[in-house]
Amino acid sequence: MEMQSATSVPALIYSYHPELILDRAPNIRTGWTSLQGITVAGDDDRFVPDLIPAEKELVFAAMEASNMSWVEEYLSDWKTNIYRADAKHKDVGLTVPVNKGNEAMVYLTYIIDRYWSLPEVSVFLHGGRYQWHVDNPLYDSVISVSHLNLDFVQEAGYVNLRCAWSVGCPTELEPARYLRERPEDSGHPTAVEYPDRFMELFPRTEVPEVVGTPCCSQFALSKKKIHEQSLEQYLRLQRWLMDTDLDAGISGRILEYSWHMIFGKPAQYCLDQRECYCRTYGYCNMTDSDIQKQWVWRGLQLPEGWPEQSETAD
Repeated sequence: MEMQSATSVPALIYSYHPELILDRAPNIRTGWTSLQGITVAGDDDRFVPDLIPAEKELVFAAMEASNMSWVEEYLSDWKTNIYRADAKHKDVGLTVPVNKGNEAMVYLTYIIDRYWSLPEVSVFLHGGRYQWHVDNPLYDSVISVSHLNLDFVQEAGYVNLRCAWSVGCPTELEPARYLRERPEDSGHPTAVEYPDRFMELFPRTEVPEVVGTPCCSQFALSKKKIHEQSLEQYLRLQRWLMDTDLDAGISGRILEYSWHMIFGKPAQYCLDQRECYCRTYGYCNMTDSDIQKQWVWRGLQLPEGWPEQSETAD
């Protein structure tokens, strides 16, 4: 099967708006299992591991206006941490010191606040249930969380919730070339900023030739993996985000394509899709056709009324 690069989706990463990042789609309380004729490829013989961590928590980057009732309705077996990033007062619940960097500030705030009381597995997500980048045919976070192989998270330490290569793989950024040539690239401000910001984030690391990993800042971490970095390191990353003069879209996207390296993976980290779906979700024995149908580009907003309109949206 021929893999698609990031450029196969026209101007995708370069064009989405900062305000869409935390809550990219409407919250619709419709169970995916009630929809007829739409299944997750490989689900019939999905491998379910015996080992389930006793402690597991969800971390949501949401907004005050986000309707999060779907979490309690469909994921009640998880402890949840819902951060309202734009909340002005702490009496609304969890929030962040400064609303910068989109989901990145939420993720770092959770890690810092919970560093000494982490669960065995933490899963980091945006607030919307149905989002264009969620890696299943219904773009449904309930499916992704429910089928996530927590045993694999414990083994790998860091697991991107997205296996599809269509956005971010095999190459999203070329920081070493941009550092050498300093091209003017108004269409890709993240690429222009990335080399210098990489050196700030990873001061003792050589600037890589290629950075590639599936988008879009949704991933799972083991407690052990988080503890491989000191609390001071996460405080340093948070301070960088608080102090940067970059707008939220660019600073958030720089971290979007840095999380995998922060947690010990190589700069170009694009797992074979067939292996990834099998190990991450238990969708094994997928054919090339299954993989092609697993995630389909529909635009930065799903069709109005999704998923009820899924059959007419093709």
